[in-house]
Amino acid sequence: MEFYQSVRYSSALEQAIDRNPFIVTPETSLADVIKVLGLSQNHCLLNPSHSSVEDSRANCVFVIHQDPEEFVHVLLDEHPQPSSLLGIVTERDIVQLIAAGILDNLKEAPLHKIRVAEIMSPVTVSLTESDDQDIFTALSLFRQHQILHLPVLDSRGQLVGVISPERIRRVLQPSNILRLRRVGDEMLTQVVTAPVTTSVLSLAQMMAAHQASCVVIFQTGTRKKLTPVGLVTEQDIVEAQFLELDLTLTPATTVMGTLSFSLKPNDSLWLAHQEMQKQQVQRLVVCGDEGELLGIITQVSLLRMLDPTEMYRVVKQLQQSVNQLQTEKLELLKSRNAELEKQVQERTSKIHEQLQRERLLAKISMRIHQSLNLDEILNATVAEVRQFLQADRVFIYHIESDQTGKLVAESVAIGCKSLANDQLFKESVQCYLTVFEQDNIYAVSDIQKSSLSPEEINQLNQQEVTAYLVVPILQDGQLWGIITAHQCSGSRHWQPSETLLLQQLATQLAIAIQQAQLYQQVQALNTDLERQVQDRTAELQQKVQELQQLNILKDDFLSTVSHELRTPLANMKMAIHMLKIAPNSERGQKYLEILESECLRETNLINDLLDLQRLESSSTPIALESLDLLEWLPNIINPFYSRTQERQQVLTVSYYPHLQPIRTNANSLERILAELLNNACKYSPNGGEIFLGIHYRSLSNWLELISTPKTKRKGKKQENSLLSPSISDSLQIVIRNPAEIPAKELPRIFEKFYRVPNADPWKQGGTGLGLALVQKLVEQLGGTIQVESDPNLTTFTIEFPY
Repeated sequence: MEFYQSVRYSSALEQAIDRNPFIVTPETSLADVIKVLGLSQNHCLLNPSHSSVEDSRANCVFVIHQDPEEFVHVLLDEHPQPSSLLGIVTERDIVQLIAAGILDNLKEAPLHKIRVAEIMSPVTVSLTESDDQDIFTALSLFRQHQILHLPVLDSRGQLVGVISPERIRRVLQPSNILRLRRVGDEMLTQVVTAPVTTSVLSLAQMMAAHQASCVVIFQTGTRKKLTPVGLVTEQDIVEAQFLELDLTLTPATTVMGTLSFSLKPNDSLWLAHQEMQKQQVQRLVVCGDEGELLGIITQVSLLRMLDPTEMYRVVKQLQQSVNQLQTEKLELLKSRNAELEKQVQERTSKIHEQLQRERLLAKISMRIHQSLNLDEILNATVAEVRQFLQADRVFIYHIESDQTGKLVAESVAIGCKSLANDQLFKESVQCYLTVFEQDNIYAVSDIQKSSLSPEEINQLNQQEVTAYLVVPILQDGQLWGIITAHQCSGSRHWQPSETLLLQQLATQLAIAIQQAQLYQQVQALNTDLERQVQDRTAELQQKVQELQQLNILKDDFLSTVSHELRTPLANMKMAIHMLKIAPNSERGQKYLEILESECLRETNLINDLLDLQRLESSSTPIALESLDLLEWLPNIINPFYSRTQERQQVLTVSYYPHLQPIRTNANSLERILAELLNNACKYSPNGGEIFLGIHYRSLSNWLELISTPKTKRKGKKQENSLLSPSISDSLQIVIRNPAEIPAKELPRIFEKFYRVPNADPWKQGGTGLGLALVQKLVEQLGGTIQVESDPNLTTFTIEFPY
């Protein structure tokens, strides 16, 4: 019912005013108010016979001042007297009463005994009806005071109706503005949520605590990514109270509204507006791609976008566009000159198209003559053709020997799918061959209206193809490939000029392909010849270098060997000469010792050379045997005790007491230890300490090793609790003496005839083959040798597998 005949001051504002709000007197019971708000269909206590199904009613009740006698009269009269506004009761007020527990003690204070005057809220903001007011004034008040119901009063302060955001949203149709905004920009991310098992009373308490108008219900067990299943609003809770349900025991699933639709963040606000109108709701849930909750969008969010200035500007611009279009339409219909100009433009366009086609052919022909790079020619061709035809996709398939097609060039418009990973199967190639036997083109304007099989249509749909044009590329009468144009945006009737262009281009491409193949063959032959020449030249250079290196090595070897052989012979010759001069002198014995020493030196040198040559050729396999180190070591080490005592040196021998037998060659191992100990004694100063250690790599704790005395060690084994080595452990032999080898000389100490400069101040001499022999013997036994040298300390480490 209308309280008052309003001034028709604004059509939009007039439509937004609900002139049939729910009204009660202060003496009305709370039970009647809940009944009014809880009923699903509109109902007015003052005039129950008057209701509007089409209009949406505000979810609130206004309390007006009216005498009881007048109140009865109002129910019967079609034009009741205006009444002054005292207060308002909303669904949120009822929810807060439920959450606060005020409605729990119904036995002490039944709802029908509670007067609405006791719980109503005063009206602090209202809109006075006048010619100066418009709908944007109401929007401003909604935003400024954060309210959901705006009462409209006349000039006398009497209630004439109410405006709600839902009413404004239905009246306004700001499609252009709402289409420009995304849901993700305006949605509310701070959403109150609860599982499906939550009671209605708890939901009311959550709404009251968070000042929320709804709670999103999610399925239990989806805490990380909430999947919404329903929505409970203030109206749902009021209806539950009206139905006198036990709110403590009633779960959320009983009163919630199920979600039949959800928005995506990229959807427009216009879609949200349409869905709200369609579903008759005031809020929608926003979900992600996996159905997870992201937020909600409300009608208040939509109203926030209705900026008056922007809406007026858009409306004005649209009006200007409409006026301009109407003017142009009238001028076009009335002007014959415009029609003639259109015909001229069409003729000019055809001539321009022909000129462009000829230029394209000339350009591609020029490129073919200037370039022999087939990939460059094919890629440039598909790009130029797609731009000229304004097609969505142009590509070239090369037919392989197995009757399958390989994509060799493609040009795709932005937003279209590429076929780079697709292959032309043998069945499709056979189909093309059959078609090309009858015609040189294969054109389809609309695949849905063609005679293609369902499988072919399905394949083309996967490629987003609506129309296509295929022309063969023939070489020597054989199908080399096909050039294809796809239209994906819609059907297309291929013009004769377009098919002629592709046929001419196919001919040009066949020429380019033949030229490129010939060029590639020539290039391949040249490349192969160059490679053969380079390989042969490299082989010759390598052989020359090897011969030069061998020649240098031979000269060095002969020079060194001749020097080493001549030195003992010269000494022997001198001693023999002195014996001839004075055969019976006192120095005769000294000369004989020199002869014996130099003869032994010459013999050792020859033996070392022979041994080294035998090891390098590896012509004779070495014989291995099981060797008990504990019994074998003393016989090898004892002679060196006497030698070190002659020079006041100290020989310390430490080895693991439980050494296991090792499979080796005793003579080779003896030669290795003798050479290293001999060098250690030779190059250590008087009083220096020489160390020999034998242990396993994983049991190198020297605190548990047994030091032998400097006398002959007996084979007595001492029992202790030392650990046994693992199966994969290796044996290490360490020889250390107080002498230094310069770092730059270390890489060369294993070379034949090489001696470290200034390393023998005592001039004891040597063959220069000892360490070379040691290295070869160690390698022959399957071991490794390493050397480290610090100031006044050199360490040789030999390691044999277990």
